[in-house]
Amino acid sequence: MKARAIEGLDPGGPLVPDVARIVSVRLEELRDRADAALSADASEAQHDLRIAAKRLRYVLEIFSPCLGEEAEAARSATKRLQSVLGDLHDCDLMLTKVKHIGSVVAVLSKRRERLFHDFVELWQSETSKGTWAALEPSL
Repeated sequence: MKARAIEGLDPGGPLVPDVARIVSVRLEELRDRADAALSADASEAQHDLRIAAKRLRYVLEIFSPCLGEEAEAARSATKRLQSVLGDLHDCDLMLTKVKHIGSVVAVLSKRRERLFHDFVELWQSETSKGTWAALEPSL
């Protein structure tokens, strides 16, 4: 997944407007990928969402002090999201490698189901709490 280009940055200008623009684009990337990733069999979309979460998280880790507590809450949520999606991706990779060993496939498939459930619950919880929406006004 290629990152979206961020237009209009001014390296010589004030920091906060550029940070706001970067966070806004990375947040949009995250939200745009969520619907497709909420399907249980959408492993590629889930991996893309993980990458989008990673990009947003790292920007927020650096700049959340400039943006306030909403940015810190979003950073924490993206960290958890990235973690559960990373574990989900690990299961997907292992399942392709052990597909001929039935008992291992069963264990990994069950783990994947739990992780997918955790991901959906986390996404819905953070969306319901307004974590993503609360970040926008701080930009």
